[in-house]
Amino acid sequence: MRSDFFSTLGEIIKYGGSTFAALMAGCVYTMTDAFFIGNWIGTDGLEALALIFPVTLVFASLGVLFETGASAVVSQEIGSGRTALAEKIMRTNYVSGLLIGIIFVIAGNFFIEPLLALLADDPEELRVVNTAVGFLRITLCGVPFFITIYLTSAFMRCTERPTHVFYFVGSTALINIILDALFIIGFEWGMTGAASATFFAQLSGALISIWYFKFSRQKMTTPFSLSGLGYILLEFKIGAGFALSSLMMAGIDYLMNAALLAYDAAHLLAAATLSNVILTFVYIPLDGLDTGIQPLISRLFAAKEMPHCLRVMRYGFCLTIFLTLVMYVPLMLFTEEIARIFVDEGEPVTAEMITFLRLSFALQPFVGVHTWLSGIMAALEDEWRNTVASLTPLVFQAPLIILLPKFLPPEYIAVSYSIEDFAEAAVAFLLIRSFLKAKGISFKQIFEA
Repeated sequence: MRSDFFSTLGEIIKYGGSTFAALMAGCVYTMTDAFFIGNWIGTDGLEALALIFPVTLVFASLGVLFETGASAVVSQEIGSGRTALAEKIMRTNYVSGLLIGIIFVIAGNFFIEPLLALLADDPEELRVVNTAVGFLRITLCGVPFFITIYLTSAFMRCTERPTHVFYFVGSTALINIILDALFIIGFEWGMTGAASATFFAQLSGALISIWYFKFSRQKMTTPFSLSGLGYILLEFKIGAGFALSSLMMAGIDYLMNAALLAYDAAHLLAAATLSNVILTFVYIPLDGLDTGIQPLISRLFAAKEMPHCLRVMRYGFCLTIFLTLVMYVPLMLFTEEIARIFVDEGEPVTAEMITFLRLSFALQPFVGVHTWLSGIMAALEDEWRNTVASLTPLVFQAPLIILLPKFLPPEYIAVSYSIEDFAEAAVAFLLIRSFLKAKGISFKQIFEA
């Protein structure tokens, strides 16, 4: 029993820990932009970031769509001993990701300006919108590279090189930090510099990906063929729930921005940016841990090693909840101090901003529960339940964003985030219970010693 505990914990740390560390590096990537913009450009830049953030979630949905689905399918093929087919599927994913990324760049440049312009009804708001549009026109060009980074991270885990994920993502994060400092502080390029730093960091990640699978020890040896094309649809079905969740978050953030502007609370856009950036620091590490474990669960389930598979699920839950609570306590106790990191000393962090932040953090521990449940559904290729769970923001949060400002001060609109955290965890629990029962698994089996 003792040896099972330590061996399983070691596997989780190997797979989930390295991906957790890699996505923590990705958090640094996101937080770096906010840090440099808030301290060297000011709250005007943070307000623009509030409008930019929903669009970056759309970028992320593409990456997650490929990463989650490809990780599950490729892991299943490797676990079944079909490594040559797994390589062909990997190659097909890169080609598909590149083509879809290019289409996204073209379409995005047509629609981004009119979409954001809908939020502006006075010159001050229009100025913020124009700043956001200028930033996005540059970063849109990096979408194909962004997808490539997601895919490479997934395939490194699938080929049992999870520690490489940390070095890979960490190197792109380091490049972004260096370029942010150079372009924003050194060259004084402002928001253009921040966008350019993001683009070149993503380009660097794509070039590292090409080198890794073409020239390193892990290079692909099978020739390219279209035989892996039929698996792309299956991957999209598996990853649809996670991608739709990102799209839902993008829609919710867009609605939130519209509500704040409609009720003359533009000053809270900076608080919305801080909430998004800080919560990204919560969500991404949790996703990293559970996404890292997914290939392990998929492979064990395919190999019918159920006792081992259930142990991984159990210890994964314990680590996820522990990590959630470790981050939750300082968020609630030191909200103002954390917010001040991203705001220039000469600009205020108001009581309304602090209220907004604390209300958005209030039920954050339920995020860990939902993340763990969604990870299991993805690992076992349960497509439709993940998709249904991802629709909960539309049912619970969107109406609250519309209704709350009619009765309460604008800053209380942030409580909609906390209510959504609880609702999403509850819906995911109800859905996965029936799914596991169909597989002959119960929660009691997962948690019994």
